[in-house]
Amino acid sequence: MPDVSPRPQHTGGRPTPEVSAQLDRQVLEVATALFVEQGYAATSLEKIARVIGCSKATLYRRYSSKEDLFKAVVAERGRLLLHEAGSMEASSKDPLVATREIARFFLDFMLRPETREAYRIVISDGHRIPFVADEMMVTIVEPFVATISRLLRVAADAGRIESHDHEEMTRVLMSLVIGWPLQNTMLGQNRMQDAAARKKFFDRAWGIFLSGICTNASA
Repeated sequence: MPDVSPRPQHTGGRPTPEVSAQLDRQVLEVATALFVEQGYAATSLEKIARVIGCSKATLYRRYSSKEDLFKAVVAERGRLLLHEAGSMEASSKDPLVATREIARFFLDFMLRPETREAYRIVISDGHRIPFVADEMMVTIVEPFVATISRLLRVAADAGRIESHDHEEMTRVLMSLVIGWPLQNTMLGQNRMQDAAARKKFFDRAWGIFLSGICTNASA
């Protein structure tokens, strides 16, 4: 069972914003851990409330259903991904360096248990919760693709790469970087759990990508 940090105490009445915010974080942390450990079907709002130590009514005031809570879990994973990608885009003056850093982070991020298992649930239970996949595409996938596409456009405008359909080129890069590692991990082979193995694979994938688009071998 997930570890739960103690909830701040209050003396009754309406909870303070601090107490409410901490409970919001706990709900997402515990829900994420239970979805990872037990899967979607075996996780319930009642079980999450029991682990946290709050009432079911408290939880239902935040999320009307397990589907809504899982959507929030996916949204939180997306927020972390987009925040990191945005920070890397903003902090680098070289679009290809930023693209490489984002792609490398994406590989590690997708193989984290929390992200991988959320992705597995979206695939395996997608017929039950299709709105989660639809929202994930609009609020996470499309903005992430747009971030890398902007960087590739800058590199193309500078004459460093040949790229006309930047979104398609982004998807090619993501497929090279995450396709086999994610498949291997989800099948339980775990060959990419070793950091050195991930680095070696990524460096090879990145080199293949650059060799197909660069106009300058030193880029």
